[in-house]
Amino acid sequence: MEGKGDNIVILEDELKMLQGIADTQMADDSVEAKENDEVDRRSVYVGNVDYSTKPYDLQEFFKASGQINRITIMVDKWSGKPKGYAYIEFANEDAVNNALMLNDCLFKERIIKASETDYQFTLHRGGRYPSHQRGGYRGGYGKPY
Repeated sequence: MEGKGDNIVILEDELKMLQGIADTQMADDSVEAKENDEVDRRSVYVGNVDYSTKPYDLQEFFKASGQINRITIMVDKWSGKPKGYAYIEFANEDAVNNALMLNDCLFKERIIKASETDYQFTLHRGGRYPSHQRGGYRGGYGKPY
């Protein structure tokens, strides 16, 4: 009997430890989500970008809006060719409003579209179904084989 009681105590201790780890991970996830939201508020989506555009070109075009932290030109993962849109992260939120004034302006002989980013939308880019869902094809809980 004492062996079972000791095992229960050990299992309870392990459960408390795992719950502590889960709580820490949830706190880390919420901090990361807040950081992503803040980056999202300081970022601008730029569409209809010419395929020959380099990050330096966008930096020169948007530098009057404010200090730029990062420019990401999206490329096709198979061909490596640009998709025709980019994201620009600014140092502060005021620069976003300045950048939005460049919506419908001519850039490299194309009229670009500048808009606020939508982080929730960017989570589900590509593919037919969101990657976090399971089932569907055969209604099961994962891959059929």
